[in-house]
Amino acid sequence: MKVDFNKKFKDFKGQETNVVIADKVAEALYSAGATPECAIKNDNKFRAYKLCQKIINSDGAIEIESEDATLIKSVCANFLTAGAYGQVHEIIEGV
Repeated sequence: MKVDFNKKFKDFKGQETNVVIADKVAEALYSAGATPECAIKNDNKFRAYKLCQKIINSDGAIEIESEDATLIKSVCANFLTAGAYGQVHEIIEGV
């Protein structure tokens, strides 16, 4: 599936912020497993790193597999606020 994280987050009122979703998703993937709250299996750590690099090095939509989408949602659920996570979830699910 194709997803484009190169959009800006919106605040709770729906106003666009200066924070780019791709940056926060990449940061979450980069930091995955650093704390017990963000724990992931060791075999997913390298996958998270590769996804982080793919997102950072893209300026548009990227192709991800369903396993990638699951990993991104899992990592972001622990790393981001509910409002930010919801926006990431909507991008992945195409809402």
